[in-house]
Amino acid sequence: MTRRHVSTGLFAAISVATATASHRAVAEQARISSIPSVVLRTGDSQGIAVTNLGRLFLAPSVSPLAATKPNPLAAQVFGASHDAAGNVFLATGPDGAVVKVSSLGEATLFFRAAEPLVTAVAVLAGGDLPAATAPGGKIYRIPPSGRGAIWCETQERYVWALAARSNGEVLAATGERGRLLSIDRSGKSTILFDSDESHLVSLAPSQDGGTWVGGSGRGLVYHVDAEGHASVLYDDDLPEAKAIAVDPSGRILAAFDAPPVTERRPPAVRIRVAEGGTSPSGGMEELDARGSPALQGVIEGLPLGQEDEGIRVRGKVVRIAPDGMSTELWRSTEEAPFALAVDGAGRAVFATGEPARLWRVESDSETALLATLPEAQASVLFPLGKNLIAATSNPAGVYRIDREPAKTGTFIAPPSDAGGFARWGRLAWRADPTGGRVELFTRTGNSEDPDGTWSSWSGALGDARGTPITNPEGRFLQWRVKMLESSGQPPAIIGVTATYATRNRPPWLRDVRIEPANGAVSAKATFRWSTSDPDGDAVAVEIEARPIGFKEWKSAARTDPPAPKPSDPSLGNDSSSKDGKTTWDVASWDEGTYEVRARATDQPANPPTEGLDEVSDPAIIVRIDRTPPAIDAKRDGSGGLDVSVTDTVSSVAKLEVVDGGKVLSAPRAKDGVCDGPRELFHIDATELRGSGSSLRATDAAGNAAEVEVPAR
Repeated sequence: MTRRHVSTGLFAAISVATATASHRAVAEQARISSIPSVVLRTGDSQGIAVTNLGRLFLAPSVSPLAATKPNPLAAQVFGASHDAAGNVFLATGPDGAVVKVSSLGEATLFFRAAEPLVTAVAVLAGGDLPAATAPGGKIYRIPPSGRGAIWCETQERYVWALAARSNGEVLAATGERGRLLSIDRSGKSTILFDSDESHLVSLAPSQDGGTWVGGSGRGLVYHVDAEGHASVLYDDDLPEAKAIAVDPSGRILAAFDAPPVTERRPPAVRIRVAEGGTSPSGGMEELDARGSPALQGVIEGLPLGQEDEGIRVRGKVVRIAPDGMSTELWRSTEEAPFALAVDGAGRAVFATGEPARLWRVESDSETALLATLPEAQASVLFPLGKNLIAATSNPAGVYRIDREPAKTGTFIAPPSDAGGFARWGRLAWRADPTGGRVELFTRTGNSEDPDGTWSSWSGALGDARGTPITNPEGRFLQWRVKMLESSGQPPAIIGVTATYATRNRPPWLRDVRIEPANGAVSAKATFRWSTSDPDGDAVAVEIEARPIGFKEWKSAARTDPPAPKPSDPSLGNDSSSKDGKTTWDVASWDEGTYEVRARATDQPANPPTEGLDEVSDPAIIVRIDRTPPAIDAKRDGSGGLDVSVTDTVSSVAKLEVVDGGKVLSAPRAKDGVCDGPRELFHIDATELRGSGSSLRATDAAGNAAEVEVPAR
C-alpha cells in the first residue's frame, strides 16, 4: 500500500464539540475531513475501482491469465493476439520470443526469432501467425506447429503493428519512414500509404472496410481506404497516437502520449587530443572513430535555454467522431497510455505506467482506476470473448479483465491528518446506488504511517448518514470499506467524510508594532499585528500595559474578532494569517514610561477556561507624555543664542526658529543627533531676525513649547 497522509480540508463547521475532560482544551467547532479524489486513488484497493470524482464501486475481477511464468515470459510485451481456441500469443523482447499462453493458463515458448524484439503479432484465419521483428523489419509466418520462417522482408527498420484483412492480406504499420504496407499471401509487400510521419504505430479496422492509422511524430490519426487513399481525421498536440480502437457506434478512441520530461543538462564540450601530425579533415565523425584521447567537461556560465512554459501533458485519451469532432476523456501530466481497447459494454479501457494501471472511461466526465498491477507498464490490451486481456512489461505478465464486477472488494483509504491530536466524531458517506452491502471500518493513530501503535479496526459502520467513530483520539484517521454484491445494482459509495475536533492549540501572534514608531504618545497610540490560529479559531487581541517597575498588567485596548456572516461557509475555520490593529487612548493614563505587550487569545472560539493565549515578547516601551519641553535660551557675547531644551518624559525631537509663524531654520543639536531628554543648541546671530523671532521646541510625543528670542 502506498503510505501517505492527507491534510484535512476544513470545509464546513457542522456541530459544536465539547471537551471530554477538564484538562483538555478542544476547539469548539467540529470540522470535516474529506480526502481529495486524486489522493484517494493512492489507497490500497483489492477489487474496488476509484474514479476521478471520488466514487468507489466494485471493479471487474483482474486475475493472472498465465498460471506459470517460465523463462519465455520475458521482460517486455510489445503486441498480442489470440486464436479461435482462446490461446494468447505475446510478442516479446529482448529475446525475440513469441510466447503462447493457452486457455488453461500454461505459458510456453512458441517461436524464437533471430532478432531481439518481436514487435507485433496477428493470427490469420487459417491459424498462421505473422510475427514482426526489429531491428530490420522482418516478418515471420509461423504455422500452428510453431516452426516459422521469414515470410516478408519489408525493407523497413521497424514494424510496429499488424492487422489481418478479410481478403487474406496483412497490413503493417512501419517506421522510420512512416509507411503502411499491404502484404499479400505470398509475403510480397507494397506501399499502401506513405505518410509524412516518422512512424506509423497503431492500426484499427474501420466499419467501411478501411483502416484507422495512428502516427508518431505529428500526432495524426488517418483514415486509409482499401485502395490506399488517405485523409487526416484528427491532429493532436501530443506527438504519438499510441493506440486506436473503435466503439460500437463507430467513434474512434485514441490514446496519445508524449516523451517524459528529461533532466535538463548543461552545455558540454569535448576536445579531441591529437596524437601528433595533422588532424584529418573529415570532421568530428572521423575524430570519434579514431578513438584518440579526449578532454570532456561542462561549459559553465552558458544559459540552459528557455524554460518550458506551463505544465506538460504526458498522455491523454480522446474520443473522435467520424466527422472529426473530438472529446477529451482523460489526461495526465505524469502517466502515458500505452494501450487501449473497448470492453463488452462499449466502454474505453486503457492501460498506463508507471506503475502499470488499468483505467475505464465511465462517462465523458468520469474515469475509473480499475486496478494497479505490480509490473512497471501495462503495454497491451485486446478483447477476448466477453473479457479483455492485458499484458504487462518489466516484467512481462498477462491478465484477464472480466466483464462483470467482482463479488466482493475492499479498499483502504490513505490516512487523514487532522493536524493535531483530535477526537473523531462521525463517519458518513453517500451510497450510489443502494444495491449490495457496504461496510466501513475505522482506526486511529499518531504516526504518519499506520503501525503497531495504531488502534485496532472498529466494528462495521453501516449507517451512511453518520455513524459514531469509536476509536481513541489521535491525529490520524484511516477508513476501510468492504463491498459485497447482492441482488440489484452493484454497490457504490461517494463522499466519505469524517468529523473531528482537535485539541486546542494556541494562536500565533507576530510582528507587533506601534505607531508612532518612537513609542512616545500624548493622546493615542495605534498598534498593529498579524495573527493566525492552527485550528482556524477566531482570535481576539488585547493590549496590556504597566508602568516600569510594576508587576501587574492592566488592559489598555482590545479588539474582538468580527462575527462571521451567516452565509460565510468557513464560519471562522480559516487558519490563514490576518492583520489587525487597535488604538490605545492614553487620556486617562498617568504620564510616564510603560511596558506594553499584546496578548492573542482564542477563548472566544472555545468553551470557558479552555482558550489558549500567546503573548508578544519583548515588551514595547511606550512613553505617555502630555507636557511640552522646557526652553532656556541665553545670548552669548557675539549676539548668538545658547539654547537648552529639556523634556521630563520623552526625548527632544527638534528646535525651530520661527518668525511670524514661518519656520526659518531647525538648528542641529550640539551632539549631532536630537534624541535625548536634554539637548543643547547654538544659534548664530545671522540666523535670527528682528524682535518678532521665537524659538519652538517639540518633544517625541508631539508636545510643543514656544518662547520669544531674548533681547540683546
